[in-house]
Amino acid sequence: MKPTRNIRLTLAFDGSRYHGWQIQKSHVSIQGLVRNAIQTVTGARVNLIGSGRTDAGTHARSLVANFTTASGIPAISLAKALNSILPTDIRVLSARQVPLDFHAQHSAHSKIYRYQIYRGAVMPPHLAHEHYHYPYPLDLEIMARAAKAFEGRHDFAGFSKKQRLSHRAAARKDAATGDGDTVRHVFKAELSARPRRITFIVEADGFLHHMVRRMVGTLLEVGRGRRTVVQLQELLKGTVCGTAGFTVPAHGLILLKVRYR
Repeated sequence: MKPTRNIRLTLAFDGSRYHGWQIQKSHVSIQGLVRNAIQTVTGARVNLIGSGRTDAGTHARSLVANFTTASGIPAISLAKALNSILPTDIRVLSARQVPLDFHAQHSAHSKIYRYQIYRGAVMPPHLAHEHYHYPYPLDLEIMARAAKAFEGRHDFAGFSKKQRLSHRAAARKDAATGDGDTVRHVFKAELSARPRRITFIVEADGFLHHMVRRMVGTLLEVGRGRRTVVQLQELLKGTVCGTAGFTVPAHGLILLKVRYR
């Protein structure tokens, strides 16, 4: 039967046990488990579209996905049925019918991520799941100033997984492999700190692979005095060859929200 309904799902998950969102042949993924659950409930194959990829180990408070179906199961009943099948660390927060032209990825305006760091000497076990432990002296004031440098439209080639490439070389390689260009518009980048915790929140129209994690690694290097704010600004302008800071672990990263027009 031809699909007549488009269902939008809002999902939350603890990504610790999974190899990211996207379906992969040899690893368990969020997308694969949710798709299989939908097919079990509806009795038909579906193409589940996510708002974007997440790295292995990354968490989400509100990832959006959609699929078309000929099933007449009410959306609210569908959500309950999926939650009865899915592992408890993956939850369907809501399900609703949307226009057929809605696309979880292409219709998105921006995504918001948060990265969490714990600075105390000993990591409390209840925080270890979603915080990166970094118990070293940091200049928090200069880190907050450096974070604002990310705002605006910049070439983030140096912040992608493709390390040791100049900005232009990385952009050419992305184009050659079909990954698209490396220019992104960051609407907000804010670093805030409490005595033992640091939080970095960033909103952009899109993110490269490992981009947020390397942004955080760069800020930590600035905070340790190993890189200057000016060097960060030059890197974003593409006026120097080089790459950003180290890639912080995925378990401190959380997809908070996906905004739609």
